[in-house]
Amino acid sequence: MKRVTQADVTAILPLFQNETDNYLATGTRRIERSEILTWVEAEEKDLFILYEREKVAAYGEIWVDETEGTLEFAHLLVAPEFRLAGFGKRLLEGLLLEAKKYPYDEIFLRVLPGNKAVLDFFRQFGFAVLTSPFEGSIWMKRKNLK
Repeated sequence: MKRVTQADVTAILPLFQNETDNYLATGTRRIERSEILTWVEAEEKDLFILYEREKVAAYGEIWVDETEGTLEFAHLLVAPEFRLAGFGKRLLEGLLLEAKKYPYDEIFLRVLPGNKAVLDFFRQFGFAVLTSPFEGSIWMKRKNLK
């Protein structure tokens, strides 16, 4: 797993073109290249990519909320050809290792209701469901184990 640079944006873009997958990860149907470029440049976001055989296998972000003193994992995606092969696990384990570098005690993430498999997956990593503060998303939280 490595940090995303502008050079990786072209490789990442196909992950955000499948409307169903994209909606589950971002809540929107399509993400354009220009939007991903703004994510790369945003100070409060750290983007990570997992390559396998020079192909994008998985992608995820860590968002820093200095006001709340928390981290949020966001936009976690595994490329269709790499699903059910352990790449989601590798991505999440990598993000959890990266999270240890931040001075925050909690990690949050959001899941769309009805996505039971993903909820169960995150529970395996110590995330617990919270009362959702926003309609349309289930919030999960775990301690940032340093």
